[in-house]
Amino acid sequence: MLKKKIVTILLIVSIVSMCICGGVVYRDYRKNAAADAALGEIQEMKPDVSESTGANDIERLSIMDFTGFEESNSDIVAWLTVPDTNIDYPVMQAEDNDFYLLRDAKKRNNKNGTLFLDYRASAGFTDFSSVIYGHHMESGLMFQNLIKFKEKAFWDATPAAILYTPGCTYRLEFFAVAVVRQDSNLYEYVFEAPSDREAHIANIYSAAKFYRDIGVTEKERMVALSTCSYEFKDARTIVFARLDECS
Repeated sequence: MLKKKIVTILLIVSIVSMCICGGVVYRDYRKNAAADAALGEIQEMKPDVSESTGANDIERLSIMDFTGFEESNSDIVAWLTVPDTNIDYPVMQAEDNDFYLLRDAKKRNNKNGTLFLDYRASAGFTDFSSVIYGHHMESGLMFQNLIKFKEKAFWDATPAAILYTPGCTYRLEFFAVAVVRQDSNLYEYVFEAPSDREAHIANIYSAAKFYRDIGVTEKERMVALSTCSYEFKDARTIVFARLDECS
């Protein structure tokens, strides 16, 4: 009789535990779905682009009207579009590198965060090196698709992206992809002499998994796209691009 009671109690505890776990899973599912839906809403806010002047999609360096988005959130500094990926998002900049880790481009709490420019960089991308960060989400959102650049076929097929800013539209020419530690010197942003810049470019090529020799020099500007990676502890995938002349 006692044994039967114990079995019954264990069965009840098991059922209750399953219900609780199921409730937690469902709650998390709803939270994740709401966060992803909010992100979709942000993408739908993509500012209008004027008629193209180029011969193909990546050459259509048209001007984007940021007026409406700026009224919603003046932290916006750019919109990044990478062909053949899910990366088609606004780029924000705050007073630190924490604010947009868990906030979307409307400053609402969101597990996906949003893409953001390093707070120490010039909002107009006038520095020699600028870094844009984004989460590596399992759902494929934000900068998760940067991992595609570690595949040779994708690297060869995707030479460029478009960076729209309020004043200019830039073609980003990808020239290297590397997997590094989060404290890598490839994240350096202060270069006091041309020789320091030359050394930085050499370090990028030295660390690269794949690269293109497109003639990047110390006189030009570059943008690095960075996200978490999982080859080792604190790994980061970082894709480097040259910022071409403004259209």
